[in-house]
Amino acid sequence: MTRFEARGKACAALLLSLLLAACATQPEGKIEPAAQATASAKPAPATSDEDNDANAQRVLRALSLIQAKKPAEALPLAQQAVVEYEKRYREIGVVSFSSRSLVETLAYLGQAANANTPAKVHGPWFGLAYFTQGFALVDLHRIPEAKQAFDAAILLSPQNSKYLSERGNIDALEKNWRASFDRFKQALDAAQLSPEQVKTSETTRALRGMAFAEVELGDLDAAKALHERVLALDPTNAMSRSELRYIERLKQRVPKVRAPDEEARPKERTA
Repeated sequence: MTRFEARGKACAALLLSLLLAACATQPEGKIEPAAQATASAKPAPATSDEDNDANAQRVLRALSLIQAKKPAEALPLAQQAVVEYEKRYREIGVVSFSSRSLVETLAYLGQAANANTPAKVHGPWFGLAYFTQGFALVDLHRIPEAKQAFDAAILLSPQNSKYLSERGNIDALEKNWRASFDRFKQALDAAQLSPEQVKTSETTRALRGMAFAEVELGDLDAAKALHERVLALDPTNAMSRSELRYIERLKQRVPKVRAPDEEARPKERTA
């Protein structure tokens, strides 16, 4: 297996999760400054306009181009979508969030209420535009810019497990293993709010990222336990099965040799 999972597989999984999110009702909400004794969240069903507008189509087209290994063509589409969403949604003094589910929307509104901060929660595409931009930038090996794009996506969607995992993967690329572990742990916690259709995949992705970091940090037993949690949720997960074989070789202190492809350590890009 390669250092990171195939990007085509990653993008296919991402496209599926996006389509599932887009087909669901995307609740929007707002919260005003809590001048009253209690601030009231006002979620309202969003129309399908956002899912069908030109920016959403740009994001989907960009993801398709990334899947086709054409990140240079995808990047300007994602960048254009970001610019348009910033014009449409960003307001001075109001915190913007981007959500893919009702439970995520309510979490953001509650966060804003607790901070006594005016906020609006939009559908998923605002955050996805930044995330897609970051995805293309990674493929173009423009890592500092990719980090900025992912960080912007996370500011909009701080409980999006997919975004947090991708940011943890950047830390892994830079061999910042403690930061990578912490980010994947955030992704694991956030996966509790993931849509049901992608909850298992996002949970196991976070667990694998934590395990990968634990190996690099020298705690093989912790890494093994994390991969066993993956297999409890997804018994056929090839990445964790292969990684467990790798961990066993490390424990046996087998001299380093070039392993066959099927036995080499699965070093992930994303899932």
